[in-house]
Amino acid sequence: MSDGTIMLLVLAALAVTIGIGVLWKNCNIGLIGMAFAFLIGSWVGGAGTYDIIGYWPVSIMFILIVTSWFFGYASTNGTLSGIADRLVYATRRIPWFSPISVFLTAFVISGLGVGVWGIVFVAPIGFVIARRGNFNPLLVVIATNVGALATGGLQWAAGGPTNAGLLMAAGWETEAASTLAVAFGYASILPCTVAFLICYVLLGGYRAQRIEMEKPRPFTPVQRKTLVVLLAVLLANTLPLVLYFLCPNDVTAYLKDHCNIQFWSIVGAIACMLLKLGDEQEIIAQKIPWNAVILICGVSMLIQVAVQHGLSDVIGSWINSSIPTWMVPAAFAFFGGLLSFFCSAMSVVYPLMLPMIFGMIANGSTVSPLACVTSLILTACYTGMCPFSQNGALMLASADEETKAYLFYRMILWSVVLLLVSVLYALAGGYGIWG
Repeated sequence: MSDGTIMLLVLAALAVTIGIGVLWKNCNIGLIGMAFAFLIGSWVGGAGTYDIIGYWPVSIMFILIVTSWFFGYASTNGTLSGIADRLVYATRRIPWFSPISVFLTAFVISGLGVGVWGIVFVAPIGFVIARRGNFNPLLVVIATNVGALATGGLQWAAGGPTNAGLLMAAGWETEAASTLAVAFGYASILPCTVAFLICYVLLGGYRAQRIEMEKPRPFTPVQRKTLVVLLAVLLANTLPLVLYFLCPNDVTAYLKDHCNIQFWSIVGAIACMLLKLGDEQEIIAQKIPWNAVILICGVSMLIQVAVQHGLSDVIGSWINSSIPTWMVPAAFAFFGGLLSFFCSAMSVVYPLMLPMIFGMIANGSTVSPLACVTSLILTACYTGMCPFSQNGALMLASADEETKAYLFYRMILWSVVLLLVSVLYALAGGYGIWG
């Protein structure tokens, strides 16, 4: 069967899968996605059984487990609630600022060097702030996601070197890739801020209610120990990146490459376990989002079937032959954002689509590479807050069950809203103002 037919079958299966999820709300559509991946990819597409199993995104599953395990201690013993109480208390007289404080917290923590992984620090606190301030928790998802994205690509943050590496892998020479990655880091701040402010107004963040509350009680001994571990993990993840930026050499480069949020989450979880800061069995059973792991990984397997049958080639050829130059950034925003609904931007979308941009530039296109790269990466991260994708899953995993039920389909809807905002921003030339 032709590749085009396989891709159409995947899209039809995806629509059916989501439809089943809407009609049967307690059904985990990840299982449906897995079944379709085998039916279409193996039975129809001819791939081997173990090839289909290999589409399971191990890295996403690993990240979800270790970060949820670590932050599960801070959640169960009340440390995260205590931090949120203090933020709410500090802004109690200016309630409209509470959602903005979530955005600024993600903006600062990400810019300190953590990168977009700042979402795992901020989202759990943000949901508690939303509950205290009685504003829409969806605004927490958006504020955390775009706040971390705004500064996550700066050259001293985790995203800067990562983006440079992706650009080199796509075809750019080392110096050109580094220059483009640095430019992207600064060019991200304005559109992310604009996207948040639009959602802040549309979701009524300014209507957050004033809170009458007493000064929060002091942290308990267990909470103080947990807070020390949290701050140590944040510092340990940030310091190597800052040292590398200030003094690049073999030692700081080695530390930067080997000290990341996944590793330090494991170390932090071990520290919490040894210090007896929570019930380990309860955390494993209740705080690791097993349902979300199956959902995300199952749907990702289905999307990978289409990817393996040339989805990127189809998109690239169509953009190159059918889209006027001034619309090309918007086209990359649209297709990158669309793909990121259901799979990891980092492991699937960027490796697929950045080479398309390089190829167009190498073949003489006059389109701005910075505009194309910025529109692609930002929009893919915007829609990455969809619960099927990596960032969305990480944030949703830190919410309580009632909030999860409220957010799930709204996160999908507002991912579409952000996709449209980004495409319109690209059509207006917003991504091209930096060069």
